This record gives sequence, C-alpha cells and structure tokens, in this order.
Amino acid sequence: MTAARTRLLLAFAVALLLPAPLFAQSGNSTISGLIKDGSGAPIPGVSVMIRHVDTGVAFDAVTNEEGLYRIGALVPGSYRVEAALDGFEPAARAVTLAVSQTLAIDLTLDVARQSETVSVEATVPLVDSQSSNIAQTVTREMLAALPLPNRAASSLVSLAPGVIMIDMGTGTAENYPVFSVAGGRARNQNFILDGGNASNAVGLTRPQQLTTLPVDAMQEFKVITNNYAAEFGHSTGGVIVMSTRSGSNRFHGSIFESFRNDALDAKNFFAKSKPPINLNQFGGTLGGPIRKGKTFFFGSWERTRQLTSETVLSTVPTLLNRNGDFSDLRSSTGAPVVIYDPVTHQPFAGNVIAGDRFDPVARAALQYFPLPNREGTATNANNYVGNSDSTLDRDILVGRVDHQIRMADLLTVRYYINNSGTNVTGSYGNPIADPLADSTDVRVQSLTGAHTHVFTPTLVNELRLTYLRRKFIEHRPGAFPAFTIPGYASLSSTNVARLQTPILDRQVLESVSWSRGRHAFKFGGEFRGGANDEIRDRGSSGSFTFTPLITSNLGAANTGNALASFLLGEVNAGSVQMSDLIRSRASYWAFYAQDDWRVTSRLTLNYGVRWEAELPRREVNNKMNSFDPLAINPVSGTPGVVTFAGRNGTRERAFAADWNNVGPRLGFAYQLTQSGRTVLRGGTGIFYGPTVSNTIGDAAALGFSTSASFVTAQATTESAFKLRDGFPAYARPQLNAGLGAVPVGTRPNTAVSFFDPQQVAPTSYQVNADLQHELARGLVVEAGYIGNISRHLTANDFSINQVPAALLGPGDTQALRPFPQFSNVTLINPSIGKSSYHGPAARLGAQRQRRSRSFRADCQLFRRRMAVQRARDAAVGAAVHGHYHREHDQCVPRGPVAAESGWRSRAAGERAHVDPLVQHRRVREPGELYFRQLAALGTPWTGAGDARHDRREEHRAAGRDEVRPARLRLQRLQSRELQSARLHPWGC
Repeated sequence: MTAARTRLLLAFAVALLLPAPLFAQSGNSTISGLIKDGSGAPIPGVSVMIRHVDTGVAFDAVTNEEGLYRIGALVPGSYRVEAALDGFEPAARAVTLAVSQTLAIDLTLDVARQSETVSVEATVPLVDSQSSNIAQTVTREMLAALPLPNRAASSLVSLAPGVIMIDMGTGTAENYPVFSVAGGRARNQNFILDGGNASNAVGLTRPQQLTTLPVDAMQEFKVITNNYAAEFGHSTGGVIVMSTRSGSNRFHGSIFESFRNDALDAKNFFAKSKPPINLNQFGGTLGGPIRKGKTFFFGSWERTRQLTSETVLSTVPTLLNRNGDFSDLRSSTGAPVVIYDPVTHQPFAGNVIAGDRFDPVARAALQYFPLPNREGTATNANNYVGNSDSTLDRDILVGRVDHQIRMADLLTVRYYINNSGTNVTGSYGNPIADPLADSTDVRVQSLTGAHTHVFTPTLVNELRLTYLRRKFIEHRPGAFPAFTIPGYASLSSTNVARLQTPILDRQVLESVSWSRGRHAFKFGGEFRGGANDEIRDRGSSGSFTFTPLITSNLGAANTGNALASFLLGEVNAGSVQMSDLIRSRASYWAFYAQDDWRVTSRLTLNYGVRWEAELPRREVNNKMNSFDPLAINPVSGTPGVVTFAGRNGTRERAFAADWNNVGPRLGFAYQLTQSGRTVLRGGTGIFYGPTVSNTIGDAAALGFSTSASFVTAQATTESAFKLRDGFPAYARPQLNAGLGAVPVGTRPNTAVSFFDPQQVAPTSYQVNADLQHELARGLVVEAGYIGNISRHLTANDFSINQVPAALLGPGDTQALRPFPQFSNVTLINPSIGKSSYHGPAARLGAQRQRRSRSFRADCQLFRRRMAVQRARDAAVGAAVHGHYHREHDQCVPRGPVAAESGWRSRAAGERAHVDPLVQHRRVREPGELYFRQLAALGTPWTGAGDARHDRREEHRAAGRDEVRPARLRLQRLQSRELQSARLHPWGC
C-alpha cells in the first residue's frame, strides 16, 4: 500500500469515527456585497449576519475598509442578510442562494432616526454582476414542476442553453442521461455532487455521471456551460454542480408512487401479442432536526421496478432445414440455391444432406433454435417473432447529516447508494442460447465528507474527501458456445461475462479562501486516484463462425448456405478468449489560484489559473502491451513489434504524462448603469479534459489472456477444423518480439491494440460575451455568444494498418498493409479529434417569487464542426492514412437539439466528419426548427420540435443523400404532461 493511499484511508477513517455532533453543514456558494451610506460612500466595520431561514444556522462577518463583506461555504437555500452599525438604521434583505453561486447583496444604511429595521424582501437579482461564466441553475421549483421521464433530476440538464440530450437514461441501471454541452463531447462533463466528485474512475473509464439523484433528493443543480472558474477543471465540455437536500428545524417528509402499464398500449404490427410494460416507482423522504439550530438530517429512498419488452424478428432454420433438406432455399430473385458437398464438390442429391453427415455437435446445438412461428419472406427470412422481456430492479438511498459545531467549524457527511440489476430474457424462449439474454448486477456507492473552518471572517479553509466505489457484473445465463451463421440468427454470444469490481475513485480537495480589500482570493488543490479491477470473458466457451462458401460452387452465385456448412461441422473460424485479471490504476493532480476583484461597485474581474495533469494508466503487475512501429519483427521481417510494459525499456504507463497543462482564465462583469439593471459580461480561458473518454477495461492486454484464434486462408475449399473435433491444442505464447506475428503471405490471426505513446490532454479554448438587462422587476432579457474551439480530442479506436489508397486494387491486399503480419493494429482512444462550436444566443426570463411562477424563453443559433486530425507520424511509424481523412468533404447537416424549459426558438446546425473507413461521400442529416413555452408551477403548455433520423446509419453506410419531408404533430396534454410538436424538416 502506497503512502498516499495510507494517508487517504486514514483521513476517511478519522472522518467516519467523528461523533455525530460533528456532522455539519458545508456548501460551495457565496454571499458578498458592499455596505454604503446614503451618499454612496462605503462603510467599514459594519456587522453582517447571514442566517439560513430553514435551519437558523448563522454566519457573521464585518465589512473591511472598502465596505465589503464576503461569506462562503454556504449551502443553497433561503437566507436573511442583516447589517447593523451604531449610528445607522439596521437593514435586512431576504434572498435565495443557488448552488455554486456568488451572489452580490449590496445594502445602504441610513443615518439612525428610529430603532426599526429597514427590511427589503426581494428575489435573487436575475442579472449576474459577479461572474463571467455562462450557466443555468435548475431550482427546486423547476424539479417539482416539470415532468421527468425517469425521475432522474439530472435529466433536466436539457433546460440549459447549448445542451443536446442524446439519451434520457430511462431503463438503465445507473439511471443517468447522456448529453453534450455547448459543443463538448458526450459523457465528457465534470460532475460534482455536494462539492465532491460524482464521475467515473479517473483516467480509466469514460467520465460519465455515476451518482444520479432521484428528484426528491436533489436540492438544485447548475450547468456551467462555458468559461468556468479556476476551481473547476478536467473538462472541455461543461461542469454539472449538484446539491442534495438537507434537513431543517422542522420535520418534513413525503411519499410517492408512480405507475405505468400496457393497458392502453397498441399491439405491435409484427407481434403475436402485446408486449408487457410495467413501471413502478415508489419511495419517500424524511428530514428534520437532530438538534435544533445545530444538527439536521435528510434521507431519501426510491425503489424502481420496471418491465419492458421489445418485439424481435429473427430468421431461424425451417422445419425442412432442421432435417437437412434445403430444397426450399431461394435467392431474392426466386432462383433455387444449390448446396455442394465440400468433400466431393458435387451438389447434394435433391439438395438434402443425409442425416449420417450431420456433425453431432451441430445436431445438438440445432435444437436450441426456436421453431418458426410465422410466414417468412421468399428467402425464408424473418420467419420467427418473439418478445424479449427486460426487467429492472433498483434501489437508490441518499442520506445526509449536517451540523454547525460552532460558528467557526462546519462539517457535512453525505452517503449515496444505487443498488440495481437488470435481466433480459431474449426472444427464443430459452435464454441459455439466446444472443440477447443477459443480466447485470450494479452497485454504486459514494461517501463525501466536508469540513470548513473559519479562521477569521476573511480567511476560510475547506477540506473535502470523496470515496466512490462501484461494481459492474454482467454475465450470460450459461456458458453456451457462440455460433455465428450468416443469414440466420445467432446462437449465444461471445460476451460471456464482464466482472468489474471494485471500480474506485478517491478524491481529496483542499482550498483556502482569503478576502483582502476588494479582492477575493481562492487557492486550492485536488487529487484523484482511480482503480479498476476487471476480467473480460469474450468467449471462454468458444466462438464459431461458418461461411456459405464451403458449401458453394467455388463462390458461384446462388450456391452455398451457411447453415448447411454448420450442419456439416465445417468451421470457418474459431476462437477462445478470456482475459486475466487486469488491475489498472491512474491518478490526477491539479492546483489553482483564483481572484474575484471588485474593482469598483460596478466592475468585477474574475481571473485565475489552473494546472492539471493525469498520471496515465498502469497495470499493477505490468500486464499491458504497447507497440513499436519501427522495430523489425523477427517472424515476418517487416516493421512492427509488440512490446510489454516494464520490459526491455518499455514504460510502465500507457503513455507519457502531459505536464504542461496550464489553463489561464479571465473574465469580467460590468454594470453599464448605476442602477445595476444592465450588465455586460465576458471571458475567455484554456481548459483541459481527461486523456481517456472511453472505458478501456482490459484493453492493451495482448499476451495476458487465454486467447486462441483459428482461421482458414481458403474458406471455399477448406475449414479451420471440424466442429466435432473441438479446438486444436493451444498453449499460451511466449512474451517475445514475435508474439502474434505470422510470415508475410500467411493469413494473420492477431489484432494489436495499444495507446499512443505521445497521447496529450484534450484542449479547449473557450470564449463568451453576454449582455443582460432587467426590463422590470423580475423580467430580464439576455443576448450573448458562446465559443468553444477544441483540439486533441480523444476519438474512437483508430486503425493504422490501412492499405494506402494508391495501392488499392483487386486481390488479396494484406501484404500491402504497413504491418501485414497482423490482422489489425489500432490506437486506443487517440487524441486526434478537433471541433469548433459557435453559439449566439438570446434569452428572456421572468421570476415571481410570491406567486411561485417562473417563465423563461431563449433563442439559440449554433454551428458546429467536427473533424479528425491526421494521426501523428511519430505515433504510428508511417503516414499511411492521409488519403482517408477527407476533412473538407463535408456539408452542414442539422442535428437534433434538446428540449428546454421556457418558450424557445432555436435553429441548429452541425458539421459532421464522415467516417473515412465507411465512405467518402457527403451525408445529409436532418435539422430542426424548435420552439417551446412553459409557465412553471402552473399549468404548463409546451410546444417543441425536434429531429430524429431513424435511418441515419443506413444512409451513412450506403453513401446516400436524403432530404426527409416535413411532418408536424401537435399534442396538447394537461397539467404536468409534456406537450410537444415534433417537426421533421430538411437536410443540408
């Protein structure tokens, strides 16, 4: 155990052993302001008290020589700000503080004439005069009023401008939505819950949200779209700051139950019966005081039981085929399909395979195919239909205890657990051999402890510790071999099991806030340590592939059938694969300094700098491979050798750490008028993202698994082996320079994956400008611009073993590949992407506190361009893929834009780089004209339009352009039901 790990565990142990009275209340919001007299002159020495309305917890401060005060570490909620000084009349103001907000509350003290307190009751100013970032807060009122399809509070991120919702997360065990923020990558946001990390294991997995909260447990959250402060980092695509609910001086609770079934659903056209759908969500909350004014608790429990079903069409052997009779085989033109005996190379008499020629293993496996139950097509396709049932059981519990020991010490402890599982039966009726059958067992636990110590009203220290533990176990119902038979449904699947446990992320956050004069400094550091122990079983029971060529007339048209090859036991390719236990580790460090300088009562500057670096993935026992593209392979005599971590000078980590990630940030907020009703804001900065954006698990573990692959070079005349004989003898190869290679001209059987040794952190250059004007009390109009230029974005795995375009031609081109001794050579998650996002936006917002109603509207127009850079020559050894990068071969397709509260008009456009390995022609995608209106906390009316392209992948593969006709559908629903008008408009 390392010294760092020992210190971290000791810190958690101390936090857990603290007695209950030490549990406390600590947040990340701030109230600051200027106290002045009637002439506008600042008043030093004023006593300021900020009291939380629900709990009575109070915080004291004294204005400095500039008349300024500042109190941080506040949780979101309602507060009363009181200011008093001898000789002046006391003043007070009631405000509502949002999550991760710096709220400016300026007060004017008049010369004393009487003893009454001047009290001003007002809502939070809608114009933001203290920060330069672009953000949207989703309040408790919005959470209570708006419809949620899966009761996941974070699904309302779609209310923020620039957010594109990809998947609401309904029906998943973790229950988290997938979305993109202002041009950033999906699943690449930084999620923060109660000030601590809420994302997946750092450096080892995609940085997706893990601790998604039920709506009853969420206090509120904020989507920071652009130009976030230096205390936030490790993201090029937005920051999501969430806060759980806390108790108060009064007991309060709730119970709920939500139910849905298929009673009113229509039967699918292809289904013999109506698929069952049942959803039950129920639970409750309870909060209150343990010790009034000091200690509070809050707990939430939500139980979900869900049954869904989908209709699956499959092609299974006909009754004649099951007996070896293929006389009913027809091509798409109606011509008979003749099968040939691979031994005699003559057609089978009557197109029938005699029973004594059946392979005994194939005969036994054939019985696991379901019998056809519907009329198939002319080619006997789609002759079976069944319903695949999927069940979900999930429990989410959230518990929080808060306490103020004394005014100078605050502590918080919050615990979260999501215990869930899914089970998919498949459509065959027997899950053992059904390729869809699968079950998962998931548990996510998160523990956060925070301690805030106030040395003086101007000097505050915050320490936060977060421990996140997760398991993900996926497995099939049995170890049935996987049979792939082209033209027919498969039997079983190669994905036998995936065992990830534990997945850990441990975080330490330390910060010091210091107010001096007109400056509010904040210094801090962050450490995260990630761990993932994983075993992947991709076919321990065997995977077998059959081809129609073995029973064809040397590939002649209308001859050969894969099922016939299967019945004869002629295996075209077979493999066995199961990884060793791979124990990967990574870590992350960051340090920052931030200053919010209130230059004048009307101008505030926000500037800072953040340095951050990831220590890349390593495997505890060095079970990781790399690749040397220049070394000569001793087997093939061509460049390209597999190397291994910690051996012969190969580094132990996946790639070199990127140490030069310095990100400056600069912004301003200027009140154009003395009244403060018009504010001009803007800013810019450099931001860095995680070096891994996909789950890498047991990647780059070549040589550290039970793995064997058997293929045949001439599938038309020979098979790799007979099914009845089983796999040939296999021994784990030696870890040497010739691992996996074959002589040139021999069919390769090994694919190599490795990390780019020169991988760098994704970099984002962000800029924004924003003008806000309060038209009347509670009504604000806003117009602004958001820009996000990103480089070195991580991409999907990228092949560097492509044949140069100039050498493409007929025949076997394997020898023309840069590394012909391998079937493929792939870079894992390389940093070769780039994107550009420009988003002018306008918004109209209104808020009325007394009537508990809110109204918001915005308009946004954005254009996005995605492309892929050429892989660096140093990383791949040869510039062989430039012909495949058609970066300028693009159009302006228009993609779907997410829903949003308020009425909204948005026209959206995207440029998408066409996958070079699919086709080189331009692809047109649909677009959207979008509007929406909402009166929250009343009876909502919403109109929305979005674009969905059901056949996008088909048209990409075929290289066709398509312009879909417009279709308008308007639904009017009452109360809290979502009302939408969906518009399917134009291509590019």
